[in-house]
Amino acid sequence: MNKHITPEQLELVSGFSDRSENLSPREEVLLARAPHIDPESPAFKADLAKVDKISLAMAADPAAGEEVEFNWHDDDSIILREQRATAAYRNRAGELIIRQKADWDEERDTFVFISPENEVTFLEALAKRQREG
Repeated sequence: MNKHITPEQLELVSGFSDRSENLSPREEVLLARAPHIDPESPAFKADLAKVDKISLAMAADPAAGEEVEFNWHDDDSIILREQRATAAYRNRAGELIIRQKADWDEERDTFVFISPENEVTFLEALAKRQREG
């Protein structure tokens, strides 16, 4: 079940509680949701101090909350590049079929057919290239 939130519920304004004379809007919201909390208690003040510390740290970090320009083609932080789904199986003729899923702009999958008499040569050549780097 989805609950709708009104703009009034998102506003931080004065007057949420009868104890609002010396409270920040954040404190007022907390007290409006949990009126049993004592705003003078050491625990409440300690929790607000933690929130203030986090807010200051985020404000001091220019990258916090901001989108950083990122290049998916040549950034050194990329660990795995995109890889299409690839299958290997035999057809009725006994050929080794290597099939790659079509990309978004292609109409059909890509196929490589390796005849049984060339299979070992093909696989050994692939392994050699991998070892050579």
